[in-house]
Amino acid sequence: MIRKFLAVLIITLFVQTAYAMEDCIISTDGKLTDISIEHNDIIDVYPLITIMNEKNTLIVHPLKEGKTSFSVLKNGRDKKTFNVKVTPSNTFIEAVEGFEIMPLDNPPDNYEYELDIPPEISKE
Repeated sequence: MIRKFLAVLIITLFVQTAYAMEDCIISTDGKLTDISIEHNDIIDVYPLITIMNEKNTLIVHPLKEGKTSFSVLKNGRDKKTFNVKVTPSNTFIEAVEGFEIMPLDNPPDNYEYELDIPPEISKE
């Protein structure tokens, strides 16, 4: 169920850029292990723990501006490297074959709508 939801969500989003300081999700069909980050003061990369414990999803969290890269081991044998660039206006993760990259938007600080006040109840 979760995999189907993620697959539909990923298919509908083809854009691989996100606004600066927004997290990104990287997913694939294999098990991801041995995360190695070149500059861990620019980004933080950690696995997303799911109920099924498939270990096929990573979260990339930018910390400050700069260029860096990180690598993961897919299925215990294929080393994949991702190049990341964080600028004031966006965060870009270079596409890697076999991986889906999806930005996560932060919720807005203020909402453009107001809730109505509940009606008063008369005590007659």
